[in-house]
Amino acid sequence: MGSVGKMDSPVPDYQPRYRNSWALIIGINAYQDLNPLNYAVNDAQAVYSLLTTELGFPPDKVTLLLDGDATRQAILDTWLELTDKAADPDDRVIMFFAGHGMTVQGAKAGEEIGCLVPVDGDIDKRRSLIRWDELLRTADMINAKHAFFIMDACYSGLAFHRAVPPGTQRFLSDMLQRFSRQVITAGKADQTVADGGGPQGKNSIFTGHLIEGLRGGASDANGVLTASALMHYVYEKVSKNPKSQQTPHYGHIEGDGDFVLRVSPMEDLFLDTLKTDQLVAPAPEMPETPAPATPPVQTFSAKRGYLDPIHPSFGRNEWSDRLGERRYGRDVSDGLTKAFCWVSFIMEPSAPDLVKVDLDHVEKWLPPLGSTSTEPYERFRMPFETRTTLSSTVWYDFYRNESDLWARYVWFDKGGNLEYADSSTLVFHDYNGQRRFYYVQLVGLFWQFIRFGTKALLHCNYRGGVRLWANLVGTRDTILVDFSQETGKDNQRWRDPTDREPFFEIDELPKLTSTERNIQLEYSFVVSAMKEPEGFDLVKDFAAKLGRAYNHNTSPRCFNYETDTFPWNQFWTRQSGRR
Repeated sequence: MGSVGKMDSPVPDYQPRYRNSWALIIGINAYQDLNPLNYAVNDAQAVYSLLTTELGFPPDKVTLLLDGDATRQAILDTWLELTDKAADPDDRVIMFFAGHGMTVQGAKAGEEIGCLVPVDGDIDKRRSLIRWDELLRTADMINAKHAFFIMDACYSGLAFHRAVPPGTQRFLSDMLQRFSRQVITAGKADQTVADGGGPQGKNSIFTGHLIEGLRGGASDANGVLTASALMHYVYEKVSKNPKSQQTPHYGHIEGDGDFVLRVSPMEDLFLDTLKTDQLVAPAPEMPETPAPATPPVQTFSAKRGYLDPIHPSFGRNEWSDRLGERRYGRDVSDGLTKAFCWVSFIMEPSAPDLVKVDLDHVEKWLPPLGSTSTEPYERFRMPFETRTTLSSTVWYDFYRNESDLWARYVWFDKGGNLEYADSSTLVFHDYNGQRRFYYVQLVGLFWQFIRFGTKALLHCNYRGGVRLWANLVGTRDTILVDFSQETGKDNQRWRDPTDREPFFEIDELPKLTSTERNIQLEYSFVVSAMKEPEGFDLVKDFAAKLGRAYNHNTSPRCFNYETDTFPWNQFWTRQSGRR
């Protein structure tokens, strides 16, 4: 007797867009053996209309089953057909059901099985019902990356998990490139779903508020509507409606992507590449959700050692271990040791699979990106020496007259990830035991790195979202020096702790030292939208937070006194000593 071989199931390479949109819409008023409903058909027709006229679902890819057509066999057959139809990994699928639901007790103690009741269902004959987990098992065979179940019915037996840690902002492209199965039900097993009472007077309370959310009520300020945002909107509206005796239940069944229902303009959802990526604010998790968050995907920054700022090995990787630092003073003669303190800036695309880096030629085109502009914030200076691997290229500078320790490096890999680290005397040194970070240099380099990294990713045809980390390693008991020495407001200037004038008394210096073991600041932005003044807004935030870490209770002292003017002449004077 022959056998059928196992089908290979490689991990799909999801793209930040949708290819096709499919839906099965069910509404049942006239049950054969149950009390009739009044608004379920209206609910299904309203959702069908919204999907096909406003949300990008072609009518020929949406099946509408009403009343007598919504038999158990028809529902299951139509749903099963989607395993063949929704075959592209970048498809999306919605199932909407308006009708009776119920919960059946399983054979195991405490086991609850949620069921939908088709038009020919008999609550005394379990075989006539449609088990929720039966629909879910079929969904496992549907290749579409996103499936969203909307159930205007009550039942239990759902197991939710958190998709991402609470409060985590996400890029639209990131959500579109991750698998997800999401569901919302109108209520729980012990609740009665209101048939009618919706805000428009033509639908149930649940579907009425659902329609409001789909029409834009649940969209964010940029016009983005995700399933998570919609579910939270409906949860809030229904649970607080004075006519309601039900509380929707919602969450992720599987995966950590997010079904995207609406963007502005809608055409962007179906382009080969998003015209403009966007940060999407997180939707609050349902209060009853007990499951822990799914472990987040490890970021490039974490892989480089910058996960936990309080960890003793924060920032240590194969390249940062090559950094050295200078120590000067009475007891040290121009000493060079392995670095304990340095600054690191990291830029990571949120969709690295979309970055097209030609590593065979990167040595030719990347270095000039820092010298093709007259703007000072775009004149990032690359190191001179180069090393290559199969997946990355690193540029680095040795300390003068030394052959093994580096002063700084730039690391760029095939995923478009950039890391810049600098332990040179331009940003840090130890003088007579007083450990100093240089404020103007840090802020100027941060500004230049933003522009340099943005141009590098644009060169690689990447226009989406990025995450940016600014890390200062070994900051505990260090002091921030190198304030702007140019005059500003009222012709005044900042007094630097290293001024020769007796301005800072010895007992005042400890108040200006950092108590943090390391400092890490995280930012997010969209590459195609990163221009000035957006870049300067990040710079000002970085400067202000860095100053507060050193107990500065004034405006950032890296700018001219009480202004937003950066002292580029001072920056370049110090940089002129760099090789």
